Amino acid sequence: MTDQEKQIIETVRKAYKEGTDVISPNIVWHVPGKNPVSGVYRGAKAYLEDMVAKMAPIEEWIVEVEDVMVNGNMAVTAVRLRGKRKHHRVEMNGAHVMRVENGKVVEGWGFAEDQDVLDEFFSA
Repeated sequence: MTDQEKQIIETVRKAYKEGTDVISPNIVWHVPGKNPVSGVYRGAKAYLEDMVAKMAPIEEWIVEVEDVMVNGNMAVTAVRLRGKRKHHRVEMNGAHVMRVENGKVVEGWGFAEDQDVLDEFFSA
């Protein structure tokens, strides 16, 4: 594994923990599905605040990173999603694909094991 690949993995893992300093101010984040959270978020404010506001009211949202794989400046994470919202629970596998440039996540795409269930969760 190259030093660049190690740095990308570190950047991606950090994005899930501390987050904000490895998120590009111009990030573009793609949320799939047909629910109030679905759409494309452009910019750090949209990603860090607007998207989170659309998830409300959220009682619990845990994304556990199981693995990070790298190919060039692209990384994919296998994740386990757990959430509680309006007394409904969701738990499933998912993935995020991220493009990393200069130590920052500049673009990302989300994937869910069962998008219909996730749509129902955020639409309730």
